[in-house]
Amino acid sequence: MTRYTIKLFMWPFQGHMQGSLEYRAETLFRTLDPRLNPRIVLVGVLDEEREGSYPICLEPEDCGYSVEIFSGVEELAVQLQELDEQNRIFVGDARCAKRIAKEVVDRSYANAIKSIIKTRDYYDEKELFVAVPSYIKGYQVFTVLILDKKAFDNHYSFTKQKESQFSRCPISRSFIESTVKVFLNECTAALNKSEEPSEATKRGSDELLREAGADFVKTVGWAGGGLEGTGIYEACNDISALKYEGAVGIGDMIIAPQGHPNVRLSLELANPIRIHNHRMVRKFLELSNNTTSIVSDAAFIYGLGEIRGNYNPQEENLFVIQFLSHYKWRLLHNRNPMLVVEYREPALPKDKIDRKKFYSDLPRVFQGITKEQIDNLWEIAIEATTQKHGTMLVISDDAKNESVRLGRQCFVVKPFKLADEKISQVTAIDGAVLVDRDCICHAIGVILDGLATKKGDPARGARYNSAIRYYESVHKQTPLVIVIISEDGMINLIPDLMPQVKHSDITKAIADFKKVYESEEFDRKSYFPLINSLESVEFYLSKSECDEINSCRKNIEEKFNEEFGPVHFVRNDLKPHEEMNESYYFVEN
Repeated sequence: MTRYTIKLFMWPFQGHMQGSLEYRAETLFRTLDPRLNPRIVLVGVLDEEREGSYPICLEPEDCGYSVEIFSGVEELAVQLQELDEQNRIFVGDARCAKRIAKEVVDRSYANAIKSIIKTRDYYDEKELFVAVPSYIKGYQVFTVLILDKKAFDNHYSFTKQKESQFSRCPISRSFIESTVKVFLNECTAALNKSEEPSEATKRGSDELLREAGADFVKTVGWAGGGLEGTGIYEACNDISALKYEGAVGIGDMIIAPQGHPNVRLSLELANPIRIHNHRMVRKFLELSNNTTSIVSDAAFIYGLGEIRGNYNPQEENLFVIQFLSHYKWRLLHNRNPMLVVEYREPALPKDKIDRKKFYSDLPRVFQGITKEQIDNLWEIAIEATTQKHGTMLVISDDAKNESVRLGRQCFVVKPFKLADEKISQVTAIDGAVLVDRDCICHAIGVILDGLATKKGDPARGARYNSAIRYYESVHKQTPLVIVIISEDGMINLIPDLMPQVKHSDITKAIADFKKVYESEEFDRKSYFPLINSLESVEFYLSKSECDEINSCRKNIEEKFNEEFGPVHFVRNDLKPHEEMNESYYFVEN
């Protein structure tokens, strides 16, 4: 048995535990976002000298790394240990000091492993996390979780890894990070129970996600400064479940330290309400409306107020909790949804259209549209997301004529410039708001028509599918964009255009890919990132480019087949997309 084919510690159920943890990772993280594409690697570092034991063990064998790259892990861990800030803490209690010292050592080894892998995969799009070790048969066993970096970064998160004023423990920057923390703790516990693998991972994904949700919302409690604020997750669940005189609780709660410069109180309670007095909080929530929210430090409700001025989001100490409906609420920071909880089940918010996409897509639909016009349309779209129910904005160059054509199924109005303060009025009834590119409103409460189309989505609601039908029936006659705002504030654009790319980047990637074939030895480090990158931009490729890449890939397979075997090349041919055109390329100088 060579050092390259060893099984981890040669334990009785070789490979079973890694497979079990990887299956759990798949189930858990694909629930959050399928694009995260989780992988698990186990790294064993010899901690006790034993006859016949190898210094480093890896599981699975084909994880993509060799044991050689970890040869300096101990030396690097010692260096990191000396730099750890926790070494500066003086602890008088011997037991506590021993625990802290162990934490420093474990963290140093975990960071060393992470550093080695990141150095090895410098160009790969991976986000790495390493668990604290388990101790098995003389080895420290580290679980390495690998997520897709693009998918990970796609979700809004805090910008700094800060600690609370009550604890030195780092605060998770997002719900995904909290889920990672909970999952890795589960992995460590699972490995410690390696004698009984079936029992090691018996907790379900729903239970782990609830724990992660509570962990992440602690950030809100600590930011508010209230010592009792760590229980706000369950408090919000209970408040959202309560009705007042038969009515469902809908309203906002601002979470901020008392005296926050961006919170102005309009009513201050002489006797603040404890956040855990759920019925009293629910009753007080009735006083909130579109402009006024209840204000809390996450421990007490101390009045009514509103957010004013220019908040600096880097402070990360001002949050809004929106109670949307029965048993449903969400957490926002700087208008960015970070967590949605429905019937006590936490989830990531659905993708929200960002400013960059809005400003990229509209000029591609409305030829000659100005930045000022886009600015105005963006402002009314964002203002519409603050409403308590969903709505639609139909932006059409033929809005005036469409208001006449649809006159029997809408309220035609005398044209007026739609501004922020009018949004709550014109979206108060069902139906779309019909405007032109100058934000001139021509009709409200519009019931859209259109023929059935294969592009509908039965998983989406009636609002979305009616927008699809209308767009497919009308867009060929006039430039048209439909902005769909759902009840939870998410925005969809129809048409949903793919982002623009630089064509020069694609041609360069193709040229680099051809060099792999021209080289005398197979460059694995270059090949896999390049073919993965080209597959990810398949939509943008012309027929000739697809043919060129397919031909080159097959030539590489044939040339280097003997070195690494055909199993690595189970890939489909690239094909051009029928909707692709020149507008998907940036105009380059």
